[in-house]
Amino acid sequence: KSCHVILKGPTTTPQKGDGRPNIESANVAMRKELDLFANIRPIKVPDQGINWTIFRENTEGAYAVGSQGINITEELAVDFTVTTYQGTERIAELAYDFARKNGFKKVSLVTKANVIKTTDGNFLEVCHKVAKKYPDIITDEWYADIMAAKLIDEKRRRDFQVILLPNLYGDIISDEAAEFQGGVGTAGAANIGREYAMFEAIHGSAVRMIEEGRGDYADPSSILRAAAMLLSHIGYQEKADRLTKALDICSFEEKRLVVTGRSNGATCREFGEYVMEVIKRDEVPSGAGTALK
Repeated sequence: KSCHVILKGPTTTPQKGDGRPNIESANVAMRKELDLFANIRPIKVPDQGINWTIFRENTEGAYAVGSQGINITEELAVDFTVTTYQGTERIAELAYDFARKNGFKKVSLVTKANVIKTTDGNFLEVCHKVAKKYPDIITDEWYADIMAAKLIDEKRRRDFQVILLPNLYGDIISDEAAEFQGGVGTAGAANIGREYAMFEAIHGSAVRMIEEGRGDYADPSSILRAAAMLLSHIGYQEKADRLTKALDICSFEEKRLVVTGRSNGATCREFGEYVMEVIKRDEVPSGAGTALK
């Protein structure tokens, strides 16, 4: 807490039965302790017309009590989903405000309110109340399963701009969305609160890659994009734009080196040096990009 802005490296949370300690996710714990209520994940693939910014509620929902579910009997286990008015209102206000400030015209709400009528229904209701303050922004609704399907619909997915979801759906949908950009190794995330902010890669620490001897081939793009978001957050927008543009050139335009996660692609170091080479070019602009405000 002595540092209000953090760039955090990937961590891995053990799952039940894998032989590791059954501890709570470090990410979930930090998000709750620092009240980092907004998880923001931009996804961009220019040649496919994709420019999405995903706003995931970050402290409530199905992750609210973490590992503290109850085994009532050997045959019955119960976990909990929590939605509050305040928690939903503040993530919705942030999403709509971001859309307005950055020229986006649509916010898509994603729930399963047709089945999970209480918590998801409340989330949807509060979001619509916030939406009334932004009459210039179009609001539409999607069920989480249909959104997952429509992201792979080449015609429909171009329509999505800002996507607003409860915690669990946001986690799943944003990882799916990252695949269009090149996988979870290519997408960064911001965790924003009133007092603190934490920026991170959206993936874990890639235990399997280490176990298979492929650690040198990890993609650094995710943490670099997180760093660009951090720069934007603390007011260095031109530097953020320059880093983002360099990553776009390396990943979408020139593609001189490609990270595959295996020995048939570039290493983490090689790709990082490629980005640093590009960022020094005079022609790399530092104009007004999407501001993380």
